[in-house]
Amino acid sequence: MRRFLALLVQSLFRLALLLALVVLAAPAGADVSRPAPGVFKCEGTHGVPVYQGTPCPPERQLRDLVADPASVSVIEWHLPDVSPTTAAPPRERAARAPPRPSPAKAPGDPAARRHVRAGMSEGEVLAKLGAPDAASAKHGRRARWTYLPAPGDPQTVTTVRFEDGRVTGVERAVVR
Repeated sequence: MRRFLALLVQSLFRLALLLALVVLAAPAGADVSRPAPGVFKCEGTHGVPVYQGTPCPPERQLRDLVADPASVSVIEWHLPDVSPTTAAPPRERAARAPPRPSPAKAPGDPAARRHVRAGMSEGEVLAKLGAPDAASAKHGRRARWTYLPAPGDPQTVTTVRFEDGRVTGVERAVVR
């Protein structure tokens, strides 16, 4: 029985030493020659730089920003001294005749909103209505342009929906 207890104590002691060694040992493959905290610039996929908090593989390291910090350039900017000088009097421009009204309707005419129809291209809508007041980001092939009420059409919001650059629907909503 004593022999069994001695063997048990000896095995438990060895197990404790082995456990302490495993816990305190550095992970396999870790670079223990320098501390890991910092910022590292590595070469990512397709040569795009990647910044990370762990060291890069040796063939991918572009810069260790802890050991080799980036230099910062500061350019001073001063406003020039403006001393009062005698300036030449401004030249007067010849009076211009007022512009002639064009017989065609100007882009963005609210009355033209009623004539947008399915199948028109984005360019045709731009030429007829002008730039939209709000536009959704293109989600793949779809887009939505919104025209807010205008003086010639003060109570109507027009929404034009596009798919593949062509009008698929026009909604006119009266707001009060």
